[in-house]
Amino acid sequence: MEMPEIKKFQEVVALFSEQLRAALKNASPQLLSSVSEIRLRAGMPIVFVTPRQTCFLQKSGRTTCLFSENLLTVTQTEIQDIVSRACGYSVHSHQEDFQNGFLTLKGGHRIGLCGTAVTQSGKISTLRNINALNIRIARQIPGAATEVLRTCFQAGLQNLLIAGPPMSGKTTVLRDLIRSISDGYTGKMVTCTVVDERGELFMSNTEGTGYVLGCNTDVLSYYQKSDGIRLAVRALAPQMIFCDEIGSKEDSDAILEGLRCGVKFAVTAHAGSFEELIKRSQIQSLFAEQAIDTVVMLAGGEKIGQIQKIIKVGEAYAQGSRDFADCYGDHADRQILFRTGA
Repeated sequence: MEMPEIKKFQEVVALFSEQLRAALKNASPQLLSSVSEIRLRAGMPIVFVTPRQTCFLQKSGRTTCLFSENLLTVTQTEIQDIVSRACGYSVHSHQEDFQNGFLTLKGGHRIGLCGTAVTQSGKISTLRNINALNIRIARQIPGAATEVLRTCFQAGLQNLLIAGPPMSGKTTVLRDLIRSISDGYTGKMVTCTVVDERGELFMSNTEGTGYVLGCNTDVLSYYQKSDGIRLAVRALAPQMIFCDEIGSKEDSDAILEGLRCGVKFAVTAHAGSFEELIKRSQIQSLFAEQAIDTVVMLAGGEKIGQIQKIIKVGEAYAQGSRDFADCYGDHADRQILFRTGA
């Protein structure tokens, strides 16, 4: 029986040319099951990224960490064909995705697009001459949120911010967190709503390859986060709302509105460190309103969901860490409270 991890890989390579698919038949199943990114650049070797290493695909289908002339390269035409297949041969219907710089595939996989921007009135309207793709393979890893659950949810629901650098496992952890909380990890089932702006957190499970987000979860797919949050509060009566990658003032404003209605939140954000995180204006507004109970910083590296630091807001005065006061500046006098732990 084919492993679920291999199935996720095959969902992506189904877009590739026959030549590329033929070469991949000889690749190690162990490697393919661990690939997190496939990077394709016109005229350059195919690159596989795993938590442990970055390697190239040889013409024989085997992989190597050494650059040589025997590596399999991808052409501009093959890249364009992959994009066309990813769009269902209807590129014009995906112009908004091109403006955002990525396509979301069935299964929650994401293709980052690299090309030449076409602008109108100072804004990107589309891309042309697409010459490189970064394909991120989405996987569901049961237990990825175990450490977060044990540390943060023993006493019930709370407002959680999961932060970390790219590829640290934020989305994977959030997906497992949703499933666990919805199914009753805190002692009772929780009514959850997921605002899945890019279609990465959830997909239909009719083919047996979807993501299970719990038996008590509603999903708003492809809504803008701010719109989805407001709709959920008005119409779905969630106890907890989950969002991936908050990044605008509109997102943080909608979260604050939801909190004032008694809803709990778990969200993610990009940041290489806690100090970087609290310099972001939309995150500062959440701290200023004491809207976050706990911040979990993920370390990245080989282990998905590995916690680097936990910041418990509300347990000790900010003077316990000058890093927080220095980074948070004028807001430190609000006596936002926290402690850190491993």
